[in-house]
Amino acid sequence: MVENKVSISFFLDASRPNADGKCLIKLNIYSKPDKKRYGTGHNVTKEEWEKLNSSHLKNEDLKEIKLKLNGIEEKASNIIKELNPFSFVAFEERFFNKASKSQTKNLKSWFENYIKELKENGQIGTAHLYRTTKNSIDEFKKGLNLQDITPALLKSYESHLTSSKKSVSTISIYMRQIRTILNQAITAGVLPADMYPFRKYEIPSGRNVKKALNESDIAKLLNHKPEKKDEEKALDLWILSYLCNGMNFADIMELKPEDIKGNLLQFVRQKTKRTKKKDLRPIKVGLNQRAIEIIEKYKNTNPENPYLFPFLEPNLSPVTKKHRSKRLIRWVNTRMENIRSELKIDQKLGTYVARHSFSTILKRKGISSEFIKESLGHSSLVTTENYLDSFTDDVKLEYANLLTDLKA
Repeated sequence: MVENKVSISFFLDASRPNADGKCLIKLNIYSKPDKKRYGTGHNVTKEEWEKLNSSHLKNEDLKEIKLKLNGIEEKASNIIKELNPFSFVAFEERFFNKASKSQTKNLKSWFENYIKELKENGQIGTAHLYRTTKNSIDEFKKGLNLQDITPALLKSYESHLTSSKKSVSTISIYMRQIRTILNQAITAGVLPADMYPFRKYEIPSGRNVKKALNESDIAKLLNHKPEKKDEEKALDLWILSYLCNGMNFADIMELKPEDIKGNLLQFVRQKTKRTKKKDLRPIKVGLNQRAIEIIEKYKNTNPENPYLFPFLEPNLSPVTKKHRSKRLIRWVNTRMENIRSELKIDQKLGTYVARHSFSTILKRKGISSEFIKESLGHSSLVTTENYLDSFTDDVKLEYANLLTDLKA
């Protein structure tokens, strides 16, 4: 298509495939003698790209991508029609709504723009957290602008959250997200740097209540033989997470058969893939016999499905994957609650407990924090220390008795 001697096309950037072998589709704008390419947020394999451009497209997911690409092309075409003469600067302002974002000082609009960016980047969980914060601020005080966020207002908002029974951790998350939005506005030149409120307001921080189980409870779970098949499967998946470096369920779902080489499992955390572009170091897991047996028990038997387990299918959107992950976690947590009651374990047995228990049990066994940090895929030892549980009550009593167990 040509408008004002400007051509529009799409290009598959095959030079940088992601971990799934998919490449980014880019919008190509050519205005002689210059051209620019812009990411569309859609990734496909080379084979899917060929199908996408065929006249007999049958795959429903590819059809959806095709419709969205048509919408992008139409939007670009309409903007180009209005630009006479054409310039890439003017095109980008209108196409990416840069002008409207840079002109507004409305806090809610800045949140919504960033939430949209997160979704386009596949960071569905993070986008949900920012939306929760946005709704909370709107409930506290409507119509706030960037310059309204002062140290006094933040303190008032903190008091509001405290009176609403929000935990210190939740308040900390909300405040850090507000800080991120204000930093974006300052970088864009919309908010003066001298109006940055976090120099005089300190974000509250509290030590989270640890979720790790003690060794006795872990032993109960490892030895338990549920009578119900669904509880057996839930327990197996929980144990697999515990045995595989506390692997998140989103990562378990994304595993491929080729990630296993002998008795080693190697993977890159989905969270890391979304937040880091460089230094994507894989996590290596030594698979013991129990982990291998669980994998063999539940592995995918469909040769057309590329995943190790049958929780996902090819070409699912990030939103669908997120929903599948949440659904599986709820399913496991519900059954683990039944198991907890049967085994008389005091602490909840949510999937996240498996991750904390992995790290804390290793700590109690004398394993170095540096090894645990690498196993969890953390970039900072501080993050790892926050995962590690404090010593249990029985250990504290044992050490207290040592104070009087002295030789005369």
